[in-house]
Amino acid sequence: MVWLMQSPSNSPPPPRRPPVVQWVIAGLLAVVAVGVWTRSSDPIERLVHAQPAPLAGARGVFAFTGPIERDRYGLFMLDVDQGTIWCYAFDTVGGTRKLKLIAARSWVYDRYLQDFNCAEPTFRDIQALVNQQRDRGAGPPRGGEPPADVPESDAGRSNQKE
Repeated sequence: MVWLMQSPSNSPPPPRRPPVVQWVIAGLLAVVAVGVWTRSSDPIERLVHAQPAPLAGARGVFAFTGPIERDRYGLFMLDVDQGTIWCYAFDTVGGTRKLKLIAARSWVYDRYLQDFNCAEPTFRDIQALVNQQRDRGAGPPRGGEPPADVPESDAGRSNQKE
């Protein structure tokens, strides 16, 4: 403890040199920076380094969780190829939690329905509003052409006056 109580000397402190570790870290960072800067833009090399994200319209079976009731969650499974969705939930049977299928359905034919069990406004209400706007001269939506699924009888309606 004696060395702590000594008065400081008037001589300047020796110059501080960075330790070797700091120089090694700085050198490695420089190498990484140069590597990132000069990285090739070859598309094949980019695929090697990272797997691309799946595109919209992907195929296969997807799984995700979601609420079934207030404090109960389920595992939803979606088979895009077969057009089905089903849901599992944990159920307690005899003191043991078991996975139980609680719902399943196919939506293959659902897309052919235009109006089923829908809240207001219905498909027909929206169709009438669109026809009213077209009759007033608002025309089709931006892009110039009506959507592809509009029946031919309604497609030219914006240009016709009754």
